[in-house]
Amino acid sequence: MKRNFDYSVLMGEGNPLLRFPRLLDAAIDEFSMKKYEDASLNDILKNSGFSKGSLYHHFGDKFGLYLAMMDIAAKKKLSYFYPALRRKVESNSDFFSSLKEIMKETMNFMLEDKRLYHLFNRMMEESDEFRSRLYSFLYMIMPDDYIRYFSDFVCQAVQSGQIDSRYPPGFVAWILEIMFTNLHKLISAGDPDELINLANQVVDVIQHGISGNPGK
Repeated sequence: MKRNFDYSVLMGEGNPLLRFPRLLDAAIDEFSMKKYEDASLNDILKNSGFSKGSLYHHFGDKFGLYLAMMDIAAKKKLSYFYPALRRKVESNSDFFSSLKEIMKETMNFMLEDKRLYHLFNRMMEESDEFRSRLYSFLYMIMPDDYIRYFSDFVCQAVQSGQIDSRYPPGFVAWILEIMFTNLHKLISAGDPDELINLANQVVDVIQHGISGNPGK
């Protein structure tokens, strides 16, 4: 472990892991199959041909490597659904059809690389303390206007009557965040079209509820 290591240097375009694709692949392979504490740093180094001294120099320790890996993975995930979110807000499109399109982009990310799909599953299994520490750094890579676009997305739906005004926009945004964060729990394996249909059902439940007696 490198003392007083500045983990912030691992975020963004200066992320050193971008220069070591073999190390990135080995880290994704290991961390996508095991929880953080169970993952073997020695196996990652063995499979990548990277030395322990170089790892400590560039990443500080095991957490630094994990953080650098998640920086790259999270930005890739953002590249799928964030542009769709921007387009829908700027065009003031129908809320629920837009939500389905954003969900589809998220699903496309999850289906493109099964390792990344499992990686995000594993991350959600980590302790609250670990995820809080991780998120404190990952928030640094969020687009400056992401929160505004997400808030506008919900507020537009409330103003147009698509979302019941009884529910505060902040509460609705929180529900949607939970849905996106836990989407992986509804998916195991299957045909891509079937998985997209499942995502659409999630949106339908949000829109119409699950009551068999609407209005009562």
